Amino acid sequence: MGRTTDTESDASSSPPPGDGQHEVSELSIWQSMRDYPAFRVLFGSTLATNSGFWMWNIAIGWLALILTDSPFFVGLVGFTAGIPTLMFGPFGGVLIDKFPRKFILILAQTVISATAISVSVLLFLDLLQPWMLLVGAFINGMSMSLVFPTRSAMVANLIPKQHLPNAIALNSAGLNATRVIGPALAGPSIAILGVEGTFALCAGLQVSSFIFSLRLPWHPASDSGRGSGVVKSIAIGFQTVWHSEKLLGLFALAAIPTLCLMPHVHLMPVFARDELMIGSTGLGILMAVSGVGAVLGSLFVAAARTLPTRPVVLIFGSSTFATVLILFSLTPYPVLAAVFLLVAGFASAVFLAVNNTLVQLQVDDQVRGRVLGIYGLTWGLMPVGTLPAGAIADAFGAPAAMIALATTALVLIAIVAIRFPSLRRAALPESGVEPKQVQPASRTAG
Repeated sequence: MGRTTDTESDASSSPPPGDGQHEVSELSIWQSMRDYPAFRVLFGSTLATNSGFWMWNIAIGWLALILTDSPFFVGLVGFTAGIPTLMFGPFGGVLIDKFPRKFILILAQTVISATAISVSVLLFLDLLQPWMLLVGAFINGMSMSLVFPTRSAMVANLIPKQHLPNAIALNSAGLNATRVIGPALAGPSIAILGVEGTFALCAGLQVSSFIFSLRLPWHPASDSGRGSGVVKSIAIGFQTVWHSEKLLGLFALAAIPTLCLMPHVHLMPVFARDELMIGSTGLGILMAVSGVGAVLGSLFVAAARTLPTRPVVLIFGSSTFATVLILFSLTPYPVLAAVFLLVAGFASAVFLAVNNTLVQLQVDDQVRGRVLGIYGLTWGLMPVGTLPAGAIADAFGAPAAMIALATTALVLIAIVAIRFPSLRRAALPESGVEPKQVQPASRTAG
């Protein structure tokens, strides 16, 4: 699997014509996208699969609410979708380091596409039962627990280190752009095409991502060592994090928004139908507005020269995220709710982009997959927060659930900031081994 086809070579590292010397222009927001065709291929396939993922989350939450009329079951579906990350995250990280990352990605994308197609067909045949939503959510979540860290790890294979902060921020912008595309398609699609058509559209996005991913270049496994078993490999990843005060602080802070704030996504169908009275189309608009804020925040980080390496930004970003979600939960006005979600999306995107950049700059490529797999455990905490959020919403209403979680987040952020002084620094020094250099290319992929 170490070979590279002619098409893949065009998408990876062809030098520009002429004398082969690449004059690096002043760093711009689109630097990595402009100079590295393989990154554009990765970006495009990520856009497709994550658009399908966000559409899936919105549609499956809405369908769960229709089938059961239970906010708790909506939370249970979110729990089932997220729990695989806790179960398989570290193991997936070992696979990402031990095998070619493209192989892992294609395998996971195949399962995701098959799952999306299966659920869509069952829905069209009117054979879908509530328990099947749980099974589909689990399989989809298990596959995405591999896709997310694999795609993040592949960025370092395609981009030289001097442009890595820009590429990671742009990649985060792509991830957050799907928070516009997915919900913006899901809400109106449910109203116009029905739930069946929405799930079919989701399946189409996953299949298109699979096709795009086939064009990515092959790279050998980053950890080519022999004799280290799965348990030992996982242990090395945990030791890498545990013995780094910087990584430990970044991971601890990353866990808080995932545990306490991200569950608001799964409660949005309840807010839209029962609190703001705006239906499925309004749900899509609210989620799209949040996504617009997220894209703006990601592009803001990508354009900044030093912001992606400043950990103090994480404290402000996460605190702002929590505060505006409390305000969102208190307002009965859809327009004002949309404004709060716009700010929440911006703050969350800044937090995620800066945190992801700092983590990637602190690790060697030989253990990058394992560290990112462990980092994925912080995302796996979302169902831990989603399940009680659904239970509280069932008993006391969605606003009470969100206010309780966001208030808890503010307290935990303060505790972590006190415990890890490195998070209060203006800048965090880089460490780790510089990834393999990739010569910029001026030609477009394929």
